[in-house]
Amino acid sequence: MNAVTSFFRLLHTLLVILAKTLLAAMVLLIAANVFMRYVLNSGITWSEEVALVFVVWFTFIALALGVKQRLHISLCLLPEKISPKIDFLLSKLTDIVILFMGYIMIHYGWILVQFTSRSILPATGVPASVLYFPLVLSGVLVLYEGGMNLLGLDKGDANMDDKFSGRRCASDV
Repeated sequence: MNAVTSFFRLLHTLLVILAKTLLAAMVLLIAANVFMRYVLNSGITWSEEVALVFVVWFTFIALALGVKQRLHISLCLLPEKISPKIDFLLSKLTDIVILFMGYIMIHYGWILVQFTSRSILPATGVPASVLYFPLVLSGVLVLYEGGMNLLGLDKGDANMDDKFSGRRCASDV
């Protein structure tokens, strides 16, 4: 189990770095395209397509990291009036639903990747499956995180969570 958690810690670190890079590249690409289109009267023909791929990848990476941090949308209905046991059971039910969603993402995402692997994106010539593969990757991460949360297992990544959470700013010191 230690090797699996180490692998996912490394994968999460790489994905956070990738997400930050994609966001910065997307901003720079769109800014350059706007500048070229309105100032130089000629845009970058492939910029919108590449920006779309970047935003899809960024979104699904953020989704998986959101499940890791338990940032999903939840409702607190009458939290003071329900017993801790029922609250615990509802928390586990949430984890089961998240596991199911991870499975759906993997299963149907893979079908979508296979279906679109024969077509290409028009401006770049890249296989269209590049646009849909993050669904599968995110589904694997959601399944892992949901399972670890359901079983209450320690992922051993509290330091990594603190590092990437944004809470350790210069003003916090």
